Amino acid sequence: MQVTVRDLMTSQPLTVRELVTVEEATRKILERAVCEVYVVDKDGRLLGTVSDFALLKARIIQADSQEPVTRFMSRNMVLLNPDMRLDEVAGYFRESCYPRLAVVEGGRVVGQLSRRDILRAMVVIEEIAMASTKDEFETAVPSSVPSSEDGRIRRLESPTATVLPEPAGLRSVSESDNADTIRSMSSLATR
Repeated sequence: MQVTVRDLMTSQPLTVRELVTVEEATRKILERAVCEVYVVDKDGRLLGTVSDFALLKARIIQADSQEPVTRFMSRNMVLLNPDMRLDEVAGYFRESCYPRLAVVEGGRVVGQLSRRDILRAMVVIEEIAMASTKDEFETAVPSSVPSSEDGRIRRLESPTATVLPEPAGLRSVSESDNADTIRSMSSLATR
């Protein structure tokens, strides 16, 4: 099984209709504590995006707050397909400055994927790989390293350790299912 954009994306990102005013878009961004809103037409098709930065610039130049949000909208976007593999998408984030990308299916925004989502997935996959190989190898442990009676290295826990939440929709994968993804992610690091 391959991890895809659909597995990691945040569903139902904030959208507004093309005739929404700058004031309304600003309120929605502030209410939802997001950095951008996707602008859609009456049929729900993606037209562009408006960032908090663009709305801030509109305020600074004292633009009319009743102007349509499309005046400050960017049409320059990288769009993702929900069935793209994690390793493909990681390359997009590595090569671009975008912190998040829209996920589009049939012309409609169905989700959003961020660099943080990719990073979280990579950490989870690495942890799965480490856990699956933990029992396969015997290691020689220097006497200074804490170990259990059976000779295994004990994991030292930090009292302030926190558990990272899993991305929405992340499916657990078996050792055999994630081998291709692990190899793909390793090849990304060497490019």
